[in-house]
Order: sequence, then C-alpha cells, then structure tokens
Amino acid sequence: MAGTTSANGRRQRGGRAFCRARMAAIGCVAVAALVAGCGSSGTGQAGGGFAAPSRSVSPAASVATVVPALAAGEQGSRQQVPWAQVGAGWILAEWTSTLNPPGPISLFLIDPAGGRYLIDTFPANPTYSAPTILVGWSGDGQRALLTSSGASPTVAVLTLRTLVTTQFQLGANTGSVGFTTPDGLAITATVGTGAQAHIARFGLTGTLELSYPASLPGGAGAYGGSAIYSPDGTELALGVTNGIVLMSNTGQSERFLSVRPSVEFCTPRRWWTPSELLVSCAPDGSGTLQLWLVPTSGGAPAAITASPPANGDSGDLDAWQLASGTFVEDAGGCGYVYVAKLQSSGLTAPVAVPGVPSGDSTIIRGAQGDRLAIDAQPACHQGGTLLWFAPATNSVTPVLGGAVNGGTAENAILFGEP
Repeated sequence: MAGTTSANGRRQRGGRAFCRARMAAIGCVAVAALVAGCGSSGTGQAGGGFAAPSRSVSPAASVATVVPALAAGEQGSRQQVPWAQVGAGWILAEWTSTLNPPGPISLFLIDPAGGRYLIDTFPANPTYSAPTILVGWSGDGQRALLTSSGASPTVAVLTLRTLVTTQFQLGANTGSVGFTTPDGLAITATVGTGAQAHIARFGLTGTLELSYPASLPGGAGAYGGSAIYSPDGTELALGVTNGIVLMSNTGQSERFLSVRPSVEFCTPRRWWTPSELLVSCAPDGSGTLQLWLVPTSGGAPAAITASPPANGDSGDLDAWQLASGTFVEDAGGCGYVYVAKLQSSGLTAPVAVPGVPSGDSTIIRGAQGDRLAIDAQPACHQGGTLLWFAPATNSVTPVLGGAVNGGTAENAILFGEP
C-alpha cells in the first residue's frame, strides 16, 4: 500500500507523496504534511533560482474553443476545455496506462459530469528526476504545480491553457510545496529540519519572497511541517506540537491556539467555517489522530471524533460535511485508508463504496455538493480508479482509470481543496 518500496517506479513515488501528506503522525514518516495553498503578499513574480526554458505552443493552440462540457466517459483535448466553467466540481489528476515498467504520465482535467480533457503527457521517468508528481492546482484554475522526488526536488509551474512551463529548484531539505491562495500567485514550502524548520514563500520562478520565522510564541512547541492559509490568504495556520499558531501573511505571529496540553502532532486540515479550523491531533502517546474544531478567536476547542476510536479506526485524518452527514477519512492498518461516517457518539462507522472491493483504500479527495471525490486504490497501488460517490443515493460515477479508460489514476486534486 502507500509507502511500500517496489520496482514499479511511478507508484512507489506516489506512495511516498501520499504518506507525507496523509499519514504523517501515524507512522509512515515524520510529521511533514503537504503545505496546501497559502497566501501571497503580491510582492511580484520576479525571476530567480534555476529556471529551465519555457516551452510554448502556437497562439492558435492557446485559444480554447468554446464548447459545452463533455459528458461522463467522453474524452477531449486541451483546446476543448470550457475554461470559463472550470471551478467547483472540476478535478485535475494524473493517469498512466502501465505501472511496471512505468509508462508515460498524462495530466487530465475532469469536468463535474465526468468528461475528461487531456492537458499534457510527460515521458516515463523511472529515475524520478523530472517534475511529474502533481502536488498543487492554483485557485484561479490556470496553473498546475509538479515536483520530482529527492531531497532537493525540481519544481515545475505548468500553465494549463498554453503548456508554458517554468522549472526551478528550491534547495536541499525543502519539503512539500503548494500554491498560495486565493489565486496561486506564489508557492510555499517547508524549509529546513528540526528546530530550524519553517515556511518560506517563493515566486512562480523560484525567487524567495519571504522566509517565515522558525521561532514561535511561548508554549506553542515545535513547528510540525504542516500549514494552510485562510481562503483569502491573509492568515497562515501552522501545526505545532499541541495546537495551532496563527500567523499573518507578512510573517507576524498572531496567537497560539492550544488544543489540549495532552495532545501532540497537531495538523490544520481546513477552515471548517470562517472562524473555525478543523485540526487533527493525537492524544499524548497514542499516535491515533482525533479531529477537533478550533476557534480562531482563541475559544475552547471541541473534539468532533471520539477517543478512544471505534474498533479498526487507527486515526481520523480529515472530514467533510455533506447534507447527508459528516464523512471522515479514516486510517486503518499498514497505510489502508477508508471512508467512514461520523456517528452521534463521535465514533466513526466504515462506509462501503459501491464497486470498490473490500480491503481497497477509498481516499477522499474532497467534496462537492452531496458527493465525495474518491480515489480507490487496491493493495500495493495496482490500478487506482477516480470516482464520484454520492452517499445519499449510494451511487458512484467513475471518471478516470479502471473501467473508464484502463490504467491507473493518481494524485487527484479537487478544485478548491486545501
């Protein structure tokens, strides 16, 4: 499953990325969550760093034809994307036809109905040296962020409409990266290790714009490698030992939000409401993540999942509130992840996704309306399928991989998800 080492190339790399992003506090790796969309100061996008030559296409090819969105199962080209419609319910995802040996990697845009548009195809890269791992999608829907593997990864900013690409390196000991919010005018990364680890913001060509302080308010503990910005990009929530630190976009510490002295490995997941953060923390010594709602005003946090958890629940990773209930992404053993529904007791109950074999992971990529975007991953990552799941009607709509077009879907990002 996620985090296993094999010779199949592409999937090994995807597994590591998943462990970093989702399983940080439960044993896959040290705490180092994906830094999803962060705010930009608007200080510009000056050049700098190592930038590869941009590749461009003819002006005629850069103009998208205005056509209706495709229906489920249909495939079109980049020129057919109705760009004015790209937004809520759209998905950006990667797909490959073969895993062993690793095949070329295709980047698809998928509309809410399930029609898919081929944006670009990257050559097979079994050495992991090229930036082909999708890690971010800008809030204006126009750019994708990709990285390579390694301690000093290469980063690429790809403009989806034109395929103009800029590559650069951010240096050694640079962690996961993400676009700033709301529009993706810069990128962020975790830089350094241990007590020196901190967030830094870079322009879209790799120039350092701001290095956020590693020193945090008293009592906050050490920075844990996870951070998200508010939707408007004005505040940054950093995960620390037993709570959250709110910091302004200019790097000024605003307040420490204590969850509870007896918890550790706190990670901000999303803004649950404009004044509350959804945070996962592990009760001291348990290593089993629990979800909390933490008021940004400094009010008392409230646990929304129970501790100890239900049998088989090895950690509550994230949650989404739908009209049909609150659905939780739960961790099982050995990297297994599954959809669960929150009960009135605070315990979670597994939810079977139609068509997904028992024992396969059902990773939640986000929610739109009353449905969940699910990445169904069999054991050892052999043949993942991306699908929409509507819990209220217990129905699914596959959109990429598997029975839709064969091959394997991975690294899916739902528009607007942190």
